[in-house]
Amino acid sequence: MYSIIDWEHLQISDDKNIYEAESDINNYKFIKIEKDILKDEEVILNNIQSIENWNEIISNKNIETKLLSNNNDTLVVLQTISNAIPFTKNRIYIFKLFKVNPNRIDWYLTADYNNFLEDYMDNNDYLLSSGAGSWQIKKMGNKNKLIYRLYLDDEVNLSSMIIQKLRINYAVNIFNDMLTYQTGEK
Repeated sequence: MYSIIDWEHLQISDDKNIYEAESDINNYKFIKIEKDILKDEEVILNNIQSIENWNEIISNKNIETKLLSNNNDTLVVLQTISNAIPFTKNRIYIFKLFKVNPNRIDWYLTADYNNFLEDYMDNNDYLLSSGAGSWQIKKMGNKNKLIYRLYLDDEVNLSSMIIQKLRINYAVNIFNDMLTYQTGEK
């Protein structure tokens, strides 16, 4: 995601620039959202790492998040997206989230902890296996820019255009939630 240089600018929404890029592998579409920020970067990065608060931070109540493990700054997280797309199963996955450096947090889906899933999955759930993302605060002179990059294969047999619109909407909403959340207030 960091080596992509051919990002297509899709739109500007509420001072956010939204981009997408094609992948050379597996036909993934990457999403990138950027916004200049005034808010203290530590507050934003803390929101992103505070998995125990994500059910409160993320405004979409169809997304449920549970911290499974916290080991040396690597968090193992279970996330379920209920009724993301009508007439499809819920999406469930486990991801690792970790700080790469003081200004960047990465995550990726992992199968390493699928043994945890038997307590959480039922016949209405579908396990996703491919996705990753990154949150970064880039210092640009006296300004800071929050950048969120991601790809997620929803493994749904629908038009890629419709799926990508849904992905972008989910990503923008989570971006906004992380940016605007303050402990105890929304």
